[in-house]
Amino acid sequence: MVEALVKQSRVLLYQGHLDLRDSVVSTEAWVKTMKWEGIEEFVMAERKVWKVKGELAGYVQKWGSLSNVVVLGAGHLVPADQALHSQAMIEEWVLERGLFGIN
Repeated sequence: MVEALVKQSRVLLYQGHLDLRDSVVSTEAWVKTMKWEGIEEFVMAERKVWKVKGELAGYVQKWGSLSNVVVLGAGHLVPADQALHSQAMIEEWVLERGLFGIN
């Protein structure tokens, strides 16, 4: 299903780095199984440091229409654990600003 979405629209995946339910490692392993023509480029794309107002917030990996964010200091409920960083992430992604800009 995600493969169909990423072909037709932009997709944002995010995980808290402390999430024990849907961990960063398991998400990365799952992403690598996607049947999408851009998956090789995505996997090879640089993971960039993401900051919010000068504070380290996490890491962003992006290629084409797929973005994956690791949010530092957050568990399974990222918006509850890191509200300001979550808001900034969503706003930047929706508006295609910063690390979420068009590549």
